[in-house]
Amino acid sequence: MGLIIQMRKPPSVWFHRPRQPSRTVFILALLLLTALSVISPAGAQTAPAAPIEFKAALAGWQAALEKAANRVARGALDEAEYQTLRMELSGLLEQAHQATAAAVTEMAVNQQLAEALGAPPAEGALAEAAAVAAERQRLARIIAELDGRGRQAELIATRADILMRTATDKRMRQFTDTLFKRGPLPLNRSTWTALPPQAAFLRDRVSQAFSATADDPAWADQGFELAAAFLVALGLAWPVRRWLLGRFGRRRDITHPTRRQRVVALAVEVVGRCLLTVLPTVALALALRQIMAGDPKTLPLQALIAAAAGGAAFFLFFSGLAAAILAPDRPAWRLSALDPVPARSLVNRITLFAVGVGVAGGAVVLQRTMLSPPELQAVTGFGTMLLATATLMFLLPGKLWVPRSAGPAPEAGRDAGPEPSGGSWVQLRHIGGVIALATLGASIAGFHNLSIYVGMLALATIAVAGLLLPLRGVAHEGVAMVMERERGPLAELRRLLVRSEKGVQAADWCARVMIDVGLIALAAVILLPLSGIDWTELQGFVDTFMRGVTVGGVRLAPADIIAAILLFSAAVMVTRHVQRVLDVRVLQRLQIDRGVQNSIKTGVGYFGFMVALLVAIGALGLDLSNLALIAGALSVGIGFGLQNVVSNFAAGLILLVERPIKVGDWVVVGDMEGVVKRISVRATELQTFQRASVIIPNSELVSKAVVNWTFKDKFGRIDIKIGVEYGSDLKLVRETLLACATAHPRVATMPAPMVVFKDFGASSLDFELRCFIPDVDFFLPTASDLRFAIAESFDRAGIAIPFNQQVMHIPQLDGLRDFLDRRSPPRQPPAASQLETITPNSWTGNVGSR
Repeated sequence: MGLIIQMRKPPSVWFHRPRQPSRTVFILALLLLTALSVISPAGAQTAPAAPIEFKAALAGWQAALEKAANRVARGALDEAEYQTLRMELSGLLEQAHQATAAAVTEMAVNQQLAEALGAPPAEGALAEAAAVAAERQRLARIIAELDGRGRQAELIATRADILMRTATDKRMRQFTDTLFKRGPLPLNRSTWTALPPQAAFLRDRVSQAFSATADDPAWADQGFELAAAFLVALGLAWPVRRWLLGRFGRRRDITHPTRRQRVVALAVEVVGRCLLTVLPTVALALALRQIMAGDPKTLPLQALIAAAAGGAAFFLFFSGLAAAILAPDRPAWRLSALDPVPARSLVNRITLFAVGVGVAGGAVVLQRTMLSPPELQAVTGFGTMLLATATLMFLLPGKLWVPRSAGPAPEAGRDAGPEPSGGSWVQLRHIGGVIALATLGASIAGFHNLSIYVGMLALATIAVAGLLLPLRGVAHEGVAMVMERERGPLAELRRLLVRSEKGVQAADWCARVMIDVGLIALAAVILLPLSGIDWTELQGFVDTFMRGVTVGGVRLAPADIIAAILLFSAAVMVTRHVQRVLDVRVLQRLQIDRGVQNSIKTGVGYFGFMVALLVAIGALGLDLSNLALIAGALSVGIGFGLQNVVSNFAAGLILLVERPIKVGDWVVVGDMEGVVKRISVRATELQTFQRASVIIPNSELVSKAVVNWTFKDKFGRIDIKIGVEYGSDLKLVRETLLACATAHPRVATMPAPMVVFKDFGASSLDFELRCFIPDVDFFLPTASDLRFAIAESFDRAGIAIPFNQQVMHIPQLDGLRDFLDRRSPPRQPPAASQLETITPNSWTGNVGSR
């Protein structure tokens, strides 16, 4: 059986189909095996041992299933029988699943061998070789046998699963029937009439237990050793408690603690005041019961010890939890937004509630372990519920939960105190009151088991919440410390995962959510067994959930998804670490071009991402051939719907490989001009000189003309156009322009500046100063400096820069003058300085423009 059940190959073989070798090679190998079988006929006739072992295992499984089915059909299952039955069925289910997996794996291998032989010859075609036909028949028999094994094992697994579900349903029905079983009414006169003889009977049992313990000669020695052990445990717990509270608790010398200090102090106070006081008491009770376990006469005394220990534990835990959370003596350390007076009153009332709960809990434990008569259970159960409810009612008044009034603002640089919350969690006290009244009503109506169950579950929920909430605060503060730390391995790990501020905020939120989910799962693990769900059932639920479901031949398992996410995250972290090391320790020391560094680093990032994606797909167990088929089917839709994305992706790869532009280049794309900041797969980020970010699709950078001022180097030329008026000294103009260029410190001497006489303009003689600068990053300031220098030099040399001139022709000007002379009276001739001569055929005027 072991050979069949064991998996010969990992589960990945089921999903990743190996590459098929050549058909000729397989045929030759099969012919060789056939020849060997002919030479050794005895070996060919020997049947493999696997079918015999599988038949024996199958018979054993069927017998175990029949036995389990008969036990389930007989009647009620006690706890021990249920646990044994569930363990047997779980083991059988696992063995059947392993057998099915092994059969499927071996059948896949034989099917590949059969496929290598090719299709059988068609009717009327040339018959194939006898050895090939015999091998084809042999493989067909093996495949059919393996298929039968797998189906039989799967049937066994299904039957075992059905039996487990049936046993679980029967146990839950038993639990529900016990929970809603109605007993004697505690306020009925007949119930009280039966109490005296029952109380006397229990009293006699306890007295006999005490007498048997006192008469035991070995008990004195054991009692002395037990007392010594308790004192030693208490002597260890008390100093540890004092050290914790003094070192990490609420210190008097710190008058304005930060929130982080208050959270840590709260966790330490909970541990010191609750756990370190409860654990010695519980340990003593367990030790006493362990010593008395062998003597049946001491069972009543064991019940009394358990009840006393339970009551003391209840009291110590809840009173210590109240003092730890509300901090009545240290209001500056309090996280809750309550005034000192209500906080002190609330602590006192919670202590009273702890007394009531302790007495009630001890009574419940006592009546459960003593197997008290129904009437006595009804009366004691009602008394415990009445005591717990009465003490709880003292906690409900709203004046105890009024938040702190707004005070003065905290000083600068100091952490704010507790925020007034009036929080919704305070309203949960009303739910607690309703639950307490409901349990009391159930006890009055005779449903004693239901009232005790609900009450104990509510108290357990409060206790678990009281322990986990401080743990949650400490965990959240730890995450905040990691996110705020600037040095150390934790800071390095954070920088590997996230770099930007938004990334840090997202990581902080994800970490807090994961902590909350983990604590909720931990609370469920603790509370679900108390609610009636057994550990084995809980484990079965978890296993079923983690095993996942199969959809369309693909198994979706949360365990595989979690593993894939972890592996993908680890691969991405490694990739980013490699990128950083490559950038800092390799590329920068090689002193290669910045664009080449960016291309190499980006390429390594893409390669690492693809490797991480493939690793995650492998962890999920997905068949890449199926993914290829799906991708092929969707390729047409993707081609039409995402053609721009695909074209931008291809253009991004071209930009990274050919590098027509690089990070840091000064480029002009259409009407956009700026410096390249980032080149991604889809788009390129351009930062303009006005500090605006422009996102340009990569396809535009590949398909359109792009001006790159720094493609090969930063050496560039400045052209300054200028015009002088007609009649100027041209040699002086040339010397002045060259002097301005050579005097500037950023103008290169090789090639030397030059002046070009470009044209005879309509209003000026046009020149152009051409000079080179080593770094075009200083293009604009250098050109501006040269223009300032040229303007000042021309002004000193008397070289004028003319305005644009326009000439207007008026042919009828003489006739217009005669007409005006006839119409106007005679006037004095103007002075010579005011006389303006106008030619008969033309009038010239200057119009300035810039």
